[in-house]
Amino acid sequence: MPLPSFSRSGPARLRASSSFRRARRVLLAPVLLMAASGCSLALDTESAQCSTDADCERFGTYPICQEGVCLPSGLGPQGCFRGAATSEEQFLNQCTRADCVPFDNCARLGRCNPDEALPDLVPRPP
Repeated sequence: MPLPSFSRSGPARLRASSSFRRARRVLLAPVLLMAASGCSLALDTESAQCSTDADCERFGTYPICQEGVCLPSGLGPQGCFRGAATSEEQFLNQCTRADCVPFDNCARLGRCNPDEALPDLVPRPP
C-alpha cells in the first residue's frame, strides 16, 4: 500500500508560497518604517546649523554663524566682553584674537639672581 504524499504540488504549493511572500511583506513594512523614522529622530535633518550667532553659543568660545554653519571666531579669553564697550571695565575686558604667549625674560638674560649685581651700563657712543 503506498503512503500518502504530504508534499504540496501544483496550485496548493503556489498559494502557500504567495501567502508566505505576502506575510513577509506585511511584517517587513513596519520594520522598514521604524528604521526610517528612527534615523530622522536621531539625526538633525535641518540643512542650516544656525541662523544667528546666538544659535552657536552652545559650542562655547564665541563662535559665529556664517552661511548657516557655526565657525570658530578666535575670540577670547573665556568670559571676555563682546560688543561695543560703554565703560572702562568693558573696554579693558573686551574680547580679542590675540594670543598670550609666556616669555621668560630671566632665562633670556641669564640675570635672575637678586643677590647678583647688575652689569654696568653700556656707554653712549660718541
